[in-house]
Amino acid sequence: MQTTPAHTPVQPPIDPAAVRARVLEIIVRCLDCKPASLSMNSSLWGELGAESLDMLDIVYSLERAFVIRLPRLNLFQRTSNLFGADTVVVNGVITPVGLELMRRSMPEVRAEAFHQNMRIQELRQLVTVESFARIVLRCLAAKAALRCRLCGGMPAPVPDSPMELVCAECGASIDLPSGEELMMADLVRIGAELGLTPAAARETTTGAPA
Repeated sequence: MQTTPAHTPVQPPIDPAAVRARVLEIIVRCLDCKPASLSMNSSLWGELGAESLDMLDIVYSLERAFVIRLPRLNLFQRTSNLFGADTVVVNGVITPVGLELMRRSMPEVRAEAFHQNMRIQELRQLVTVESFARIVLRCLAAKAALRCRLCGGMPAPVPDSPMELVCAECGASIDLPSGEELMMADLVRIGAELGLTPAAARETTTGAPA
């Protein structure tokens, strides 16, 4: 006799256009601006005057809307932590290697925006609505690939706990993918393309001082 799963799996196909439209709608609401004044290429910090609290509101709202875990560090912090601050910036100016890391990490931004002698403070001006859409799509793709580690079953939402997932077959808890870990993995890949080794790996190779 076939048993009915305790939870119904929900894995709708990812529609990038629909995701982008939803991201745009959420950001319009969070910034309390007119939809006509916003496009996917709008700069949140520059054109729209977003502040830190606005960004927190946007992240929270996107997480709840899509049931994902977005990264908490910004690109500069993540890059500096991974490859070492001196690799990325010197005297407040982003290095050529740092610029290439940023450019490849933000493909939605036109290449010429990453200019010589660019300072750290200028980087956040490049964050657009499309930047958020890209990260949301990355997290959604990772979530779509989730399977139960015990039985291979698909994840299903937990009633009244929208940010929790369980296996539709056996009921085991399934963790949402970490946006921070996803972005870090992408950065490691980009660094490898540029011949860069993470700072932690360099320290392991050279050995700690006695």
